[in-house]
Amino acid sequence: MAILLPWTSAANARRRLLLLLLVATLFLVVAIVGRLAHTQLALHSRPAPVQIAAPGSAAEIAQLQARLGRNPDNVHTYAQLGQSLLLHVRETGDVSLYARAEQAFLQALQRDPAHVDALVGRGILALALHDFAGALEWAERAWAVNPFRAQTLGVKVDALVELGRYAEAVEALQQMVDLRPDLQSYTRVSYLRELHGETASAIEAMTQAASMGVPGSEQWLWTLTQLGHLYWNSGRLVEAETTYRQALHLRADYPYALAGLARVRAAQGDLPVAIAQMEGLVRRLPLPEFVVALGDYYAAAGQADQAQQQYELVRAMQKLNAAAGMNVDLELAAFDVEYGDDPAAALAQAQAAYTARPTIFAADTLAWAYYHVGDYAAAQTYSEEALRLGTRDALLHFHAAQIAIALGDEHAAREHAELVRAINPHFSLRHRQDH
Repeated sequence: MAILLPWTSAANARRRLLLLLLVATLFLVVAIVGRLAHTQLALHSRPAPVQIAAPGSAAEIAQLQARLGRNPDNVHTYAQLGQSLLLHVRETGDVSLYARAEQAFLQALQRDPAHVDALVGRGILALALHDFAGALEWAERAWAVNPFRAQTLGVKVDALVELGRYAEAVEALQQMVDLRPDLQSYTRVSYLRELHGETASAIEAMTQAASMGVPGSEQWLWTLTQLGHLYWNSGRLVEAETTYRQALHLRADYPYALAGLARVRAAQGDLPVAIAQMEGLVRRLPLPEFVVALGDYYAAAGQADQAQQQYELVRAMQKLNAAAGMNVDLELAAFDVEYGDDPAAALAQAQAAYTARPTIFAADTLAWAYYHVGDYAAAQTYSEEALRLGTRDALLHFHAAQIAIALGDEHAAREHAELVRAINPHFSLRHRQDH
């Protein structure tokens, strides 16, 4: 089955880079955790009921560890444990669990170097740690073992996207869709369409992906929330709120949908409500993206001291992420270019991040860094590169407009400013969006 991947028109905005990567963890977990331990039954006895823990929950992790205590050479259980630990990071934000997940996969691969679940798990772990070249290698190893695992292609697609190798990513994704046209492949179709400026078809693909999920499941909740983000990024606040609430109807505490609702409130000008909602969310799950958003809401409300506290917290959190083995060079560069007070240092960070990971967003970060040091010609060069896919992103065009103003190009500045309003008329709040 072939799937439409049109790349002709310019349309759409991006969402933060890490969310699609982290959800790959979830997708693979759900695919493999349905296998239960065998229960020894006496003849004519009635099977005891099996308590099935939620994927990625503390209860499931405890069950898997207990199973390994009874059978310490169970390769599949080690792979399951690694997957469950990765999913638990998504639920709790506890990046220290990455080391435990790595050890679980290592134990599996020491016993069976060709265990495909463990190989794919290592690829997903590499994605989570932003080791995209490593993720690509693990995906190739897994594919060599079993060339019929769509999840392997998902890891490959994500790695290629984050390395800026978009044409190769499209080819790998087409292969994935042909092999298994499901929720996992269609969410990636949506994101690649979004990157290539196809807003309407990105929404169509994400809607189709959501229709393939089980309502109330983590996969379905995440997919529906991404659909809400697509609506928000295109300025359709009513549809965005409706979609977030649809997710929250089945799980009232789902953090990513709650963050989406707060963003809608902020865009509507109701900053006190947005701040209150995000404060509660940050207390429960202090992810960098949520903390930055709270800082932006404080800043927009004129609460500069509170905003600065959040930004300082983000720096501390990213240091912890780095200590846990995560490569956060691009994230720190983007943050310091926007919020830091040393433009020269931020430029050096952005240059290094772009060299390692030449995506359109790294190019935009580098363009904005050059703008802040006054090198407007270099800024324009990288801004044009950032827009090379035709991505309809309000932040990219806002940066391009400011650079054009600095160069005295009124015509280009006006065009980009008009595009910002056309893409998302609610774009404001420090003129930024999540990376």
